[in-house]
Amino acid sequence: MLETPLLVKRTFSNGRQEVVGKLAENKTGIYFQFDPSYLGEHHDSIAPFNIKADLNLQKAPRQPHYGLHGVFADSLPDGWGLYLMDRIFRRNGHNPQHITALERLAYTGNRCLGALSYEPAIDLTDTGSRDTEFITLGQEAVKEFEGTESDLIEQLMSAGGSGGARPKLTITKCKDGTFSTLADAKGEKLIVKLTSEKFSLQHSESVVEYIYMQMAKNLGIDVPIFSLIDAGNGHFWLQQTRFDCTPQGNYHMISACGLLDAPFRQPSLDYIDLVKASRLLCNIEEARKLVKRALFNYITVNQDDHSKNFAFLADDNDKWRLSPFYDIVYSPSPYKEHMTSFNGNGQSPSQALDLLAGQAGYSNAKPLQAMLDEIYQETRNFIQEAKNLGLSKRLISTIDNHMTEKWNIVK
Repeated sequence: MLETPLLVKRTFSNGRQEVVGKLAENKTGIYFQFDPSYLGEHHDSIAPFNIKADLNLQKAPRQPHYGLHGVFADSLPDGWGLYLMDRIFRRNGHNPQHITALERLAYTGNRCLGALSYEPAIDLTDTGSRDTEFITLGQEAVKEFEGTESDLIEQLMSAGGSGGARPKLTITKCKDGTFSTLADAKGEKLIVKLTSEKFSLQHSESVVEYIYMQMAKNLGIDVPIFSLIDAGNGHFWLQQTRFDCTPQGNYHMISACGLLDAPFRQPSLDYIDLVKASRLLCNIEEARKLVKRALFNYITVNQDDHSKNFAFLADDNDKWRLSPFYDIVYSPSPYKEHMTSFNGNGQSPSQALDLLAGQAGYSNAKPLQAMLDEIYQETRNFIQEAKNLGLSKRLISTIDNHMTEKWNIVK
């Protein structure tokens, strides 16, 4: 348990930093308090739905965020990053079971997605100035993920502690075109999503996600800048520009999980509520964008659409918008249901279209039917794109048939 409060800082898009407030813990739980100077300049909360913009002590709920407020839990990594973190703790003689959530935030320090950072940071890694070639580091990450312990665990933690259950790297593309795995490198910040034999799509996953990203982009859906990286041996990784970063600083970010206290490891969210939250937090235009993303997930069988796969960004004046669309790939659930349901139905939006339309400010469901048709017509390009990128005929047929099956239910 931390004996001193943890300072929460926010980095703005121009690189300027401010103290947001303090986090502290005792036997009863974890508490947050805004800094008076911060509230003097910012009248809106960093988590508008569950942290009030006042000077009172505010206790975090016990669940579902490890006893943290959701916006701070977003700063912690998920499955892959937590695994790496636990490896580091054990290497340094600490039992991960005895590490509190605030201590994990302190260890994360300034290596978070989004604009928040935490001081004083706990430093247990000694990567120094060692800049590992990112293809090599990615290959080591895949080996570690598949069960072979890597000697580069500290470098993996430094570059691979972002969100998500699967291995990835956060790297920097420098001005001279080279790539750096050092956290303090200057340049364009990227996330590289790796592949593994343990994935349901194995090493084809990045190629499928690349095609899905292209389809979404063709439909006018905002996605990160993306490309494929040849990792050798016929394998490709997906590279995405980090949308929470500017050339000088960061945008504040919160996931739907953190915003709504919605667990992400099991179904807990409904698109009706998510569209409503988007309208209330942002505006009606953003709510309509989310409707289109929901229908895209349905047609393309992206059923791993849990509450951490939706996020919102705030500019320096705390005006919110949807983040670019991310983590979109063919991912059928063994239960044949979406993690985020459609008015309680995890299989189809057919009975929810009128309600979705109403939350997005439409007078009827006709615009949504038009979206479904537009999305399905775009998916008709999947077969040729997949062939061009070398996917197997069997996988192409499986995905295409499944998308057509979903279309036939709602057309």
